[in-house]
Amino acid sequence: MKRCQLSVYLFLLGVIWTASVMLPSSLYAQNEPRHILLLNSYHQRMKWVENITRAVIDVLEPEKNNLVIHIENMDTKMVFSREYFLTYKKLLAERYKGISFSIIISSDNYAFDFLRFHRDDLWPNIPVVFCGVADFKPYMLEDVSFFTGIEERPSPRTTVELMLRNHPNIKKIFVINDYLKTGESWRRYIIKELMGLEGRVDIEHNVEEPIGRLRQKLLSLEKDTAVLLGVYFRDSEKQQFFTFEKVGELLTADTPVPVYCLLAFNLRKGVIGGDVISGYYQGEAAAKMAKRILAGTNVNSIPIARTGANKFMFRYPELQRWNIAEDSLPEGSIILDRPVTFFELYRKYIIIVGVLIFVLFIIVLLQMIDIARRRVVEKALRKSRRQFSVLLKNMPGMAYRSVFGSNWLMRFVSDGSKELVEYSPEELLEDGGVSFSSLIVSDDREKARKTINKQLEHSDSFTVEYRLRSSTGEVRHVLERGRYVEEVEEEAEEEAVLEGFITDITDLKNTQAELAALNQELEERVQQRTAELEMSLTNLRNAQQQLVEAEKLASLGGLVAGVAHEINTPLGIGLTSTTYLQERLAKLEEEYKAGSFKRSTLEQFIQVADEGLVAAVTNLRRAASLVQSFKQVAVDQTSEVLREFELYSYLGEVLTSLRPRWKRSSHSVELRAEGDTERTIVKTYPGVIMQIMSNLISNSLVHGFEEMENGVVEIVLKRTNGNICIDYRDNGKGMTPEQRQRVFEPFFTTKMGSGGSGLGMHIVWNLIKHKLNGVIECQSEPGQGARFIITFPISPKPETES
Repeated sequence: MKRCQLSVYLFLLGVIWTASVMLPSSLYAQNEPRHILLLNSYHQRMKWVENITRAVIDVLEPEKNNLVIHIENMDTKMVFSREYFLTYKKLLAERYKGISFSIIISSDNYAFDFLRFHRDDLWPNIPVVFCGVADFKPYMLEDVSFFTGIEERPSPRTTVELMLRNHPNIKKIFVINDYLKTGESWRRYIIKELMGLEGRVDIEHNVEEPIGRLRQKLLSLEKDTAVLLGVYFRDSEKQQFFTFEKVGELLTADTPVPVYCLLAFNLRKGVIGGDVISGYYQGEAAAKMAKRILAGTNVNSIPIARTGANKFMFRYPELQRWNIAEDSLPEGSIILDRPVTFFELYRKYIIIVGVLIFVLFIIVLLQMIDIARRRVVEKALRKSRRQFSVLLKNMPGMAYRSVFGSNWLMRFVSDGSKELVEYSPEELLEDGGVSFSSLIVSDDREKARKTINKQLEHSDSFTVEYRLRSSTGEVRHVLERGRYVEEVEEEAEEEAVLEGFITDITDLKNTQAELAALNQELEERVQQRTAELEMSLTNLRNAQQQLVEAEKLASLGGLVAGVAHEINTPLGIGLTSTTYLQERLAKLEEEYKAGSFKRSTLEQFIQVADEGLVAAVTNLRRAASLVQSFKQVAVDQTSEVLREFELYSYLGEVLTSLRPRWKRSSHSVELRAEGDTERTIVKTYPGVIMQIMSNLISNSLVHGFEEMENGVVEIVLKRTNGNICIDYRDNGKGMTPEQRQRVFEPFFTTKMGSGGSGLGMHIVWNLIKHKLNGVIECQSEPGQGARFIITFPISPKPETES
């Protein structure tokens, strides 16, 4: 029944298709075709003429619209004498005797002029639509009627404007035309159209220049020049004629400057493009006018079109060469010679293949419907396909199909069994004598069965690991992956059918065991090494702390020695004064006892006593002041007590204590304060300040002023953004970039082996960061001295103070 209905549908479809094909033909047969003459000035193989002819046929669609197009080519590039035109007139009269044309379409000036003079003799009052007529003037149609068409008018102005936009750096445009009548006409028209551009660009025209010399001139043009190619068909020197297609490439190939044109057939190698006259679009415009006339529009009501047939056309390779973006071109521009995509190149074949694929899909669909009616054959085919696709012989393992029941019977076993358990597939089948379940190690057998049953309760697939014993007694670890198969065989309907693959993972298990042991060993080594590193770090910290304390004691020892030397001078002066005064007193006493005591002697003694006591008191007070300063500085250095003090005065006391270090040299240390910082009171650790200043001055004396005289250390105290700043600088030899980068590293010194520990500047950095809660910045260049800018809070934050 269904096949009968399908046959009916196919018959109706064939009837409809036949009617759609035959009916238009029958309708066309009822009307006589209309005749159209296409008269071309040149020969048919010229690209210009080919494009016009193709456009006329594309628009008029002669087969669809029951038209007969007669094509005549006058070939006036070869001959254009008056005798030729008279002879050609006789030829047309004889050739088309008895044919009535509905309309005549002409291309270019020779055909246009021929029809103006001979149309009324050959085909009176037949409408004429012309195209490609250059230098058209209205007076040309004063003595004729039923003429309309499209004028061939170049667009130099729009093309030059485009050139200036695409190449803003050009200063001159070189215009090329030949010396013939058309070339001279174009030259005059271009000059007229380009009026007003004199201030923007220079325009230069060639005059009767042979093509060889003209090409040499083009090759030698400056980079700020562009070329506009008009019409050039004949060499002025050799009178050599060039085809439309050839002249552009002859002139402009390999030209080092951008070249634009006004005729589409000049779009060859070396030419970018322009607003061009195209044969196709001239023919298209004329054919559209002819179509209106054929539809009944009066030819005299259609005005002559002076614009609209030109198109912006460009060559893709030249756009790429001159880096001209397509989006900068006028809207609707046509790009020629663009690389063809695979789809564009094989569009026809791709469509054919697509149709074939669709037909094949329909055929396959019909076959699937037919296959559905043969379920028994399908089941046998699916079983065979499954066996040969899943159970591949050369896979590293054993593929199987089994009945998962009490005996674990094997229906199919691949050749992988030979490598896995060293039994052939035949031996493992249900009638081969070896039960697969007996190969499973007894401790794993029931466990594997339960694992498979449990996983199959929730899924169609399962994964299980167990151990197998080969025919040689070797125990191997295996991994089995399988699935439950719904389509069971008739003899095993009550038991599950499983398909799967068994892989030997003995090597993997051994590797895992080795990795576990190795990981355990590595963990123990890491723990042991960590303990050793912690102990080493503790020892290192203790050693570093001892070095820091030793550095402090060494600094304090130097301070004591310096202060002792400083106190020795005033004490010596005081002792000398009192000793001398004691001697004079004894002498005065002797004179008094001897009775020779005089008033003048007493007056001299009083004067000497006064001077001696003044000197003694002054020097003893100085010694007391030094002792007091030393006492305070020493206490501050050996203790870490937070207290308030006047920083500027304290720095003075520190420098007084440290003065013996540079007293016997030509070096000097200066201290000054900016603004009111001289009276600024800070709350911090004075011992830290003493330690920092001692290390910085020692660093300058030992390293900065090495092998130089008159070294100067300048210490400036100032305030910045609520913080206190100690700007320390010297005029020593400075540091290299590497030394500056490592100056605060522990144990870094340039005096290694000469008594330097390398901890001085590291201690300074630690004290400033952790005690003063501040920062220190080092600035130094070789030969420019060193500068250390220390910034810290005037008072510590609450958590720091606590």
